Amino acid sequence: MNIYEKLLAISSEITAVAKNLEVKYGATSYKAVGEADVLKPVKELEKKYGIYSYPKSRQIVDKGTITNSKGTTSLFMRIETEYCFVNVEKPEEQISVITYGDGVDTQDKAPGKAMTYGDKYALLKAYKIVTGDDPDQQGSATDNSFQLEDVGENTIGKDKLDTIKNLKIAKEKAVEVLNSFGYEKSTDIKVKDFAKVFKALKENC
Repeated sequence: MNIYEKLLAISSEITAVAKNLEVKYGATSYKAVGEADVLKPVKELEKKYGIYSYPKSRQIVDKGTITNSKGTTSLFMRIETEYCFVNVEKPEEQISVITYGDGVDTQDKAPGKAMTYGDKYALLKAYKIVTGDDPDQQGSATDNSFQLEDVGENTIGKDKLDTIKNLKIAKEKAVEVLNSFGYEKSTDIKVKDFAKVFKALKENC
């Protein structure tokens, strides 16, 4: 079987996963699909059909701090992950998907949460696993008093500018991409637009 046939077979056998994880956020809570709920059926079927999947690369595309109404500050981080699927019998057959994961934590867990979220949704989308969730119809549980200190209308900082500078893209093409988003130069990019601008720049490398 080629890699497409194997992914199709796995997708056909995993019909749905249960939402066994209870997420508490302030005074609210909701049910969600946990990482273990996804990994258990995926690992069994990937072993059966000879598919190995793993996060091939990661990069931080956005980060900042969030302060709630009580004055508690949390770290926010958004990570882009290239998740790769390999046909074990023919390692040259590989398919990659790009996902994004956000993590918020008052201590040092924001990166781990962002990576876990991105990895989980890479598998959910690649194998078309039904969860019952629809992000377009259901909002996230949030504290409306949150104020973003390094997101939104602020322009990007040095770390994001350095990320852009490391891209191997022709100057003319970079200017064209920036202009398409209404920017004249990279230092004008607002934090809220960074992820989509960076993605467009990367696609034109």
